[in-house]
Amino acid sequence: MLFRSATDTATTTNTPTDTATDTATLSQTPTATATNTATDTATTTNTPTDTATDTATASATNTATDTDTSTHTPTETATRTATACIQPISLGTAANYGIMAYSSITNSGATTVYGSIGLDPGTQIDGGILLLNGGVADVNVPAILTAETELSNAYTKAQNLASTQTITAGSDIGGQTLHPGVYTDSGVLNIGSNVTLDGQGSPCALYVFQVAGDLNANVANVQVNLINGASAANLYWQVAGVTSLGANVSFAGNIMDYGAITFGTGAVLNGRALSENDAVTLLGNTITLP
Repeated sequence: MLFRSATDTATTTNTPTDTATDTATLSQTPTATATNTATDTATTTNTPTDTATDTATASATNTATDTDTSTHTPTETATRTATACIQPISLGTAANYGIMAYSSITNSGATTVYGSIGLDPGTQIDGGILLLNGGVADVNVPAILTAETELSNAYTKAQNLASTQTITAGSDIGGQTLHPGVYTDSGVLNIGSNVTLDGQGSPCALYVFQVAGDLNANVANVQVNLINGASAANLYWQVAGVTSLGANVSFAGNIMDYGAITFGTGAVLNGRALSENDAVTLLGNTITLP
C-alpha cells in the first residue's frame, strides 16, 4: 500500500521508508528442514530545496512456506544362488599328479605333463618326460606316500557309490551321449568310437564309471567329448583291470586304476593317469591336469 501527500512549504522532507520482511520457511521431509527469515529495513532521508513533502511508506511482507514431503524407499532385492559343488570323491594331494604309479613310469618319445609325477615304491622313471606348470618328480618321498593313501581312499569311495545306470558287461558306449550319473559295468568297458558326455548345463555334473574289468579305448583317434558343463575334473574312471588308450586318442577324466595304464603313441589326456598298484607306460603323450 502506498500513501502520498504534498504540501507547498518552505521545508521539504522526503522520507521514503522501505521495510521488507521476507520470511521463507522450507520444510523437507524426511531429510532436511530449513527455516530462513530475512528482514531488510532501509530508511532514506532526502532534503531537496523545493517545498514538497513526499512521504512514502511501503510495507511488504512475504511469507512463503514450501513443504515437500516425499518418501522414497528404493528397494532392490536380488537373490542369487551360488551352487557349491560338493563332490563325493576327493583325490586329496593325489590331485597334484598327472601321473602316479606303483612299480614304474616308462616312456618313449617326447612326453609332456602339466603337473607332477610320482612313483613309490618303484624307482624307474624313464627320461624324456617334460614337467611343466611347476611339476616335480616325487620318488619314494613322504609326499607321494601320502598321495597314494589318498588315491586309495578315492578309489574305494568311487567303487562304493550307488549306481544310477547299468552298462552291459563288454558293451561299447562309443557313439552315445551320456548324462551325469554313476555307471556300473560288471566286466570290460569298451569305447570304440567317439562318446559325448553332456552335463546338461550343470557346473556340478558328476560322472563316475565303475569298471570291474578293463577299460579299452584302444581304437585310434577316439575322442571323449565334454559338453554343457561336463568337465574332466568331475569325471572318474574307477577301473579294476587295466586301461588302454590307443594312438592319438583324446581322453578325459581321472583314471583311477588298480592295475596298469598304457598310452598309445600321441594319445592325450585331459585329466590324470593314476595307477594304484602297477605301472604307467607312455609313448610321446600329453597329460594336462584339469
